[in-house]
Amino acid sequence: MKSNYLLAVLMALPLFFLSGCDDLVAPEVQTAAVSETATMSFVCGGTVIGDGGAPVIARGVCWSTGSGPTVDLPTKTIDGSGLGSFTSSINGLLPNTTYYIRAYATNLAGTAYGNQITATTLTAKPSLATTQASEITSYGALSGGNITDDGGSAVTGRGVCWSTSPNPEADLTTCTNDGTGKGLFSSTLTGLASRTIYYVRAYARNSAGVSYGQQIQLQTPASFSLSHTSLTLSAAEGNDNSISVTAYLPWTADIQGNSDWITVGPKMGEPGTNRLTVAVQVNFSTEDRHETIRITCQDMSMDIHVTQLRAGGYKNDGDLF
Repeated sequence: MKSNYLLAVLMALPLFFLSGCDDLVAPEVQTAAVSETATMSFVCGGTVIGDGGAPVIARGVCWSTGSGPTVDLPTKTIDGSGLGSFTSSINGLLPNTTYYIRAYATNLAGTAYGNQITATTLTAKPSLATTQASEITSYGALSGGNITDDGGSAVTGRGVCWSTSPNPEADLTTCTNDGTGKGLFSSTLTGLASRTIYYVRAYARNSAGVSYGQQIQLQTPASFSLSHTSLTLSAAEGNDNSISVTAYLPWTADIQGNSDWITVGPKMGEPGTNRLTVAVQVNFSTEDRHETIRITCQDMSMDIHVTQLRAGGYKNDGDLF
C-alpha cells in the first residue's frame, strides 16, 4: 500500500514542477535615462521592478548604433542580479555618435528589455602629430602635421604655430592656415629671426575646440657667414678677393670710415656664396692704416677688419716685401 502511494507521488512531481514553470514570466525592467555623457562613454542603468516569479540572475544594459540592441551583442554590461535599481557604465564608444540603449533583466523564463532610449556622445577634439622641421634657414622652415582622427566633427582649420616661448597657440599671429580635413598637411614658417630657438606645434580645430600635436624645437642658423674676418695687405696697390660671403638672403657691404684708399665690391650680393674684392691704393706713409668693412644680412652684421701695412713694413708672417 505504501509503495503504491510513493509511486503515485513520484509520478506527480514532474507535473507539479511543469505546472509551476508555466507561471514563470520574464522580468519587468525599465531603462534609466543617461546621466553622464562624454566623448566615448555614457552612464545610465535601469530598475528591475518585477522578477516574473523567479530570481533575476543577470541584469544590465545593451547598446548598438542600430535600433533594438539585445544581449546577444558583445556590447552589454552585467550589473549584478536581483530586483531594484542598478547603474551601468558604457565605455569604448565613438565620439559624436548616436547609440540605442536598453536595460535588460534575465530569469529562468528568459530575458526582458526596458524601454529603448537614445543618446549621442560628445564631439572630441582632433588627434594629430607635428611634423619635424626641415629646410631650416635663417628666416624660415618647413613643418606641418598629420590629423589621424577628427574627433567626430569636421576639421575646419589646421596649420602650425610657433613662438620663442614654449607651447605656442593657434591664436598667435605666428600661425599658418593650411586648409581643412584629416590627413597630412605641410606648413611653411616665415619671418623667423636668425640664431633663434623656436617652439613649434601643429594645431587642428573642430566644433569641440582646438588641439595640438607634440611640441618640437628648431634653431635658425646665422643669416650669413664669412670665410674670415680680418685681412692684412701690403703697402703696394692691389686687389684681394680671398674673402667669401655665404648668405641665405641678399646682403650689403659698406666701408665704415671715410677712407679714400680702399674700395670694396660688390656692394650688394645675392643668396649663395660670393667673393668680395678689396682694392687698395699704395700706402706711401710710415704708418699702417686700418679700415672696417661691414657686411649686413637680415638681422645681423659682421665686420671685416682690413690692415694695410706701412711703406717698408712687413706682413704678420715676417716676410719682408
